[in-house]
Amino acid sequence: MQKKGTKKSIEKALDLLEALKSHERLGVTELSNILGLNKNNVFRLLATLEVKGLIEQDEESGTYKLGTKTLFLEYAYIKNFTILNVAKHFIKNLRNQTNETVYLSILHDNEVVYIYEKQSKASVLVSSRVAKRFPALEVASGRAILRAKRESGEIFECDVENFEKEVSEIATVIRDESDHPVASLSIVAPVSRLNKSNCDGLMKHYLLTTAKEISNISKIDLP
Repeated sequence: MQKKGTKKSIEKALDLLEALKSHERLGVTELSNILGLNKNNVFRLLATLEVKGLIEQDEESGTYKLGTKTLFLEYAYIKNFTILNVAKHFIKNLRNQTNETVYLSILHDNEVVYIYEKQSKASVLVSSRVAKRFPALEVASGRAILRAKRESGEIFECDVENFEKEVSEIATVIRDESDHPVASLSIVAPVSRLNKSNCDGLMKHYLLTTAKEISNISKIDLP
C-alpha cells in the first residue's frame, strides 16, 4: 500500500510540473482546479517541490512558476543526448555555410521540442525556439519527423510564414542505424532571406547533406 501511495504522489507532482510548464505562473486555486486536487494536497506538493528547487513562489503575487533546478535537469538531458554530441560540429558548419540559425529538435507526443541551436551571425534574427514546444503538424521540423516515421528516403519540409509571420523554416531528419528518425535538423530565418524562391536551392542542399553526414556518423558511433 505504501508503494502505491508513493507512486500516486509522484504522479501528482509530475502533473503539477506539467501544469506549470504550460503556464507562466499559477496560483494554488488554479492548480487545484487543473489537477483536480484539494488545496491542502496542492500546498503539500508545492512545499516539497519548492524545497527541491523545482518550483519557485513569486513573493508579490504568491503564484508559482518552474524553478531554476528544472534548467539543470534539462541541461543534463541535453548533455547526455548522444545525437547532439555527434551533431554539434556539423550544426556549426551548417550555420557557417548558410549564415542562418540551425536547430536540432525532437518529437515528444504530438509536439516538437527545439533542444539546441547555433544562432546566425546576421544582424536581423528570429526569436529563439530553444526549449520551446510547438504542435508537430504546424512546423516544418515536426512534419519532417512525422513523415519520416511513415516514409523512407529523403525527407524535406518547407514552411514559409505558415506558422509564424515573416519567418521561414526548412527541415529534414536525422536517422539512426535502423533508419528510424531520431531528430529533426532545420534552418529558421526571416522570410526576407529564406523564402519560396530560394528554399529549394543551396539551403536545401546544405541541409540535406549535413543531415546525411550526421546520420552516417551516428550509425557508427551509437551503441
